[in-house]
Amino acid sequence: MTDQPNDKNPAGGKGRSEKQQARKERFVAQKHGKDTDQRYDSSYPKKREQGRSGDDRDKERNPSGERNFYTKRSDIEPLKSGARLARGAERVDLPMGRLLFHVLAVLEEATNSDSPIDRALASHFSNIKGRLTPRDHDRIRDMVWGVVRRYRRLLWWLEINGQTPQVRKLLLADLVLTHGKNVQDITHFCKGGGGYLKRLTDSEARALSAMDGKRLADETMPEAVTLECPAWAEKGLREVFGDRFTVEIEALRQPAPLDIRVNPFKGNRDELIPRLEKAGCKVEKLDWLPYGLRITDAGRKAHLPFYERGEFEIQDAGSQVLAAMVAVEPGQRVIDFCAGAGGKTLALAAEMNNRGQLIAADVHNKRLARAALRLKRAGVFNAERKVLGSERDPWVKKNKGKFDRVLVDAPCSGIGSWRRAPDSKWRRDEKDLEELVALQESILTSAARLVKPGGRLVYATCSLLPVENEDQVAKLLRSRPDFKLVPVKGIWAEKMPTSMPEAMGDMLRLSPATNDTDGFFAAVLEREAE
Repeated sequence: MTDQPNDKNPAGGKGRSEKQQARKERFVAQKHGKDTDQRYDSSYPKKREQGRSGDDRDKERNPSGERNFYTKRSDIEPLKSGARLARGAERVDLPMGRLLFHVLAVLEEATNSDSPIDRALASHFSNIKGRLTPRDHDRIRDMVWGVVRRYRRLLWWLEINGQTPQVRKLLLADLVLTHGKNVQDITHFCKGGGGYLKRLTDSEARALSAMDGKRLADETMPEAVTLECPAWAEKGLREVFGDRFTVEIEALRQPAPLDIRVNPFKGNRDELIPRLEKAGCKVEKLDWLPYGLRITDAGRKAHLPFYERGEFEIQDAGSQVLAAMVAVEPGQRVIDFCAGAGGKTLALAAEMNNRGQLIAADVHNKRLARAALRLKRAGVFNAERKVLGSERDPWVKKNKGKFDRVLVDAPCSGIGSWRRAPDSKWRRDEKDLEELVALQESILTSAARLVKPGGRLVYATCSLLPVENEDQVAKLLRSRPDFKLVPVKGIWAEKMPTSMPEAMGDMLRLSPATNDTDGFFAAVLEREAE
């Protein structure tokens, strides 16, 4: 009997079924990381490679031709901005040309919005979340900060070659002077179009050619340019440091360590050290501080669980010294007049052992909102927050002469924190400094009203300029003869576990080169008792 065709299984159906089954098995194998079915000819890619030159194969792997600038090569073409990754595929590092597009975007965002680099980076990464590899994030971050840390030297090279100070040109100059690229390389990076920088202009090409083979630090550069010291701060820093100017400014250019203050409400320093080390951190004990530690290797942020539980706060060693100089006692009435996010408020609460009244005051409500979270996490319950309309808020007059201790950590130029925020030095000028000095005087004069007879006023900044520090103290002492300067040596001997550095005078002055801390200034003023 002759076989009859089955309408439910037409001719060729068996072949299609086998193909469908093969595709299904390959999908399952890819999903679980296994080899595909053997019926799939694994030699097929190799067969395709035969008969083509090595150059052809290289171009397919890297159509942009930037083979030498890959840190991780792949046969997969990097996705265009906004494209979605195929199922089962892995992201690859961007070629240099595409990477530069992101670097410039961050630098321009920071420049146009006058926002800190950290904030611009966070915003950019948030907008392109999931489109870059972790290594690309690191490379972008390093290149952005590199341009910022070399800003004045790069600007000098642009100026002597007749170029305007544009962010794009700073980045291009950095490629030549720091990364050793030439005009041909950079032309290759600047393709124009989506995901790449615009093509080089003739003027840019000539300037970059003139820099080719040159070093970033040239012997004809002025000293302040070589040290990345802005013009608005140079005179004051030379005045305060004298012959140590070069050493001190060079130290302000170096990366800052990660210092922490152990929270005595949640544990003690000696017990926390081995726990941090077990978690993968390298820790140094700062013996000259009551609660200080320095984490030299965070072990991929292994310290974060301890921080989130409130066992310590991230606080520079210099800031911890400043808090100790306030010399608070349990049961006192204390105000942190420019509290910000509450770092020093937390340290004061620990010294007060949660007893007495502690007020964190500031004109910025958002900063005080962050302080509320930190106070709760640390287990502080004797502190309250007070939002002021200005430094001369009517509340200040109502509370005249009611506080044992008044800490004024005034807004300042931030020179002492250049190690942590090198971009801040380029966001200020002489006019900004004049405005800050006027604001500091107004804040200090108003806050002095809060000090009761026999109480103390502590004026502090993270600046190193005399006009923001010693000059402000002198003006207050002239206007308020009922205040006198208290030498910090006696307070140091009372509050600190080691003796005070010999170079210290009647007022506190810390710097990276001398004390291995951020730059800080503080003066303690006591009001005469009635």
